[in-house]
Amino acid sequence: MKIEVARRNARVFVMSLEGELDMSNSPDVRNALLPLFKDEPTHIVVDLSRVPYVDSSGIATFVEGLQLSRKNNVRFTLAGATPAVEAVFDLAYLKNVFEMVPSLEGLFEGEGKA
Repeated sequence: MKIEVARRNARVFVMSLEGELDMSNSPDVRNALLPLFKDEPTHIVVDLSRVPYVDSSGIATFVEGLQLSRKNNVRFTLAGATPAVEAVFDLAYLKNVFEMVPSLEGLFEGEGKA
């Protein structure tokens, strides 16, 4: 699992993931995600466009991120989920719980290039 975190601006973070997200590496994703909340962001986006598979431990990591975001009034978005990953969220009845957008590019359309 490759994890990259970038600031889009002072208070917006984009975490890009690449590879399968399962119980062997979901702690790494959690350890990269949770500290972002300490910087008082307004928005955290997780780019899933290069994640072909996610298991229940990966879903649990995102649920924890969503709970923290609600507690801290932070927008939390999952972007670019592949059909297979989206199906897992749908199967877990979480597709409508999360803000899920088709692509990272579409999310920031109209902002200009960053």
